[in-house]
Amino acid sequence: MGSHPLNIFVRNEGIVMKLLLISPSHKLGRKALKAIKIPQLGLHILASLTPNDVDITVVDEEIREIDFSLDFDLIGISCMTATANRGYQLSDMYRQRGSKVVLGGIHPTILPQEAIQHADAVVIGEAEGCWADVINDFRKGKLQKFYHVPAPDLSKVPFPRRDFHIDKALFNCVGLLTTRGCPYACEFCSVTDFYGRKIRHRPVSMVVEDIKQSGSKTFLILDDNVAGHPKYSKELFEALIPLGIAWVGQSSISLAKDKEMLKLCRLSGCAALFFGLESVSPSSLMGMEKTLKSIEETEEAIKIIQDNGIAFHPSIILGFDTDTKAIFDDTLEFLARTKLPTMALHVLTPYPGTRIYQRFKDQGRIISYDWSHYDHHTVVFQPKNMTPQELAEGHYHVQSEFYSFSSILRHIPFLLRVSPINLRRTLLFLLLNIAGKSVAKYIDTSLDWADNNEKWNLKSLRVPKARMPPI
Repeated sequence: MGSHPLNIFVRNEGIVMKLLLISPSHKLGRKALKAIKIPQLGLHILASLTPNDVDITVVDEEIREIDFSLDFDLIGISCMTATANRGYQLSDMYRQRGSKVVLGGIHPTILPQEAIQHADAVVIGEAEGCWADVINDFRKGKLQKFYHVPAPDLSKVPFPRRDFHIDKALFNCVGLLTTRGCPYACEFCSVTDFYGRKIRHRPVSMVVEDIKQSGSKTFLILDDNVAGHPKYSKELFEALIPLGIAWVGQSSISLAKDKEMLKLCRLSGCAALFFGLESVSPSSLMGMEKTLKSIEETEEAIKIIQDNGIAFHPSIILGFDTDTKAIFDDTLEFLARTKLPTMALHVLTPYPGTRIYQRFKDQGRIISYDWSHYDHHTVVFQPKNMTPQELAEGHYHVQSEFYSFSSILRHIPFLLRVSPINLRRTLLFLLLNIAGKSVAKYIDTSLDWADNNEKWNLKSLRVPKARMPPI
């Protein structure tokens, strides 16, 4: 048992229970890129909240397989929609073996009545506020069906447990908690359903201490918008400057409008930021709660951010109701024009709990309720201006063209322009390009869903009504 690389052991004479915390895999056998590893922050925070007389094992299935020869008293599984099926499968199996199972995460939060069919208890929302109650009730043999403590105080959330071994990788990013919540309520996003619209802050002093205790120099700030509250963000960036760290995170594009914050962001060690551009279609942008409503403003913001030495990594979504088949070439032209060296491309996914899910459901446009298809890359709804297969093939076309070998070679000069003296950072972005190429291969295989499912009838736009899973 001691040889498992992701075990956290607390050796006390009074150990009375064994706990397994799992982040399930989406596709079994498809592991995360071995050069880049980001341990699950939420599970390690729960490990910190667990009493010292508990023997804890933490497994991220994207990195390591579960050792099914071991028995546990209590299982905690945190799952997203794409991993819900696997989470339910694991839960059912462990319950048959006599373990008690607690399900949590975004999907069980949105569909608790579905999740409780596979678990002894469901945590709704953030677990930090009720995890102590879960452990105490389990020990008393009185687990409740549902636990919910809304918006826990981040100043009272302990540092995540980092005293475990993880395989060495070229880039071992350590996750950081600084804020939660997002003031925007995009129709397709479920963040506000989980964390709420009010931004809550972790004291800057706690963030600094967490960094120092981690012993790392490379971090991923897990905020939905690291620039969402300018006063706090500037205080945070100023505190990070003396630490000499490198970090990546996520921000709104409005960062480009605040020169002071942008400068502090760069000086604090920011190497790259993930920006939710969502679309290059002006008509799509007009319907979103975005600070920049025109492509011209967006292109100028990209130039400002990259000229300040911060790599701009956009997220682009295909399949909005305003999109026609022209969106595919328009997207490639935009990426070429802005000289962006990396990007994350997704198809619109109507996640349960979002307004777009309810709208599509009411319109009879959802064609699959198989949660494993809700992975950003599989079309699960009927688009407005094209067939599902045309959207799927257009998605593959943009991804494979942008991350073709010839395109990756064209990206190299721009990678060097962003980080000319930082070879390690340039290597990171090259790895992201390689990862993007592997995603194109995954999308290609996911097209089998289009080819083999009778719902994809190219001779007719009529889509058979999907069946809801039993709840």
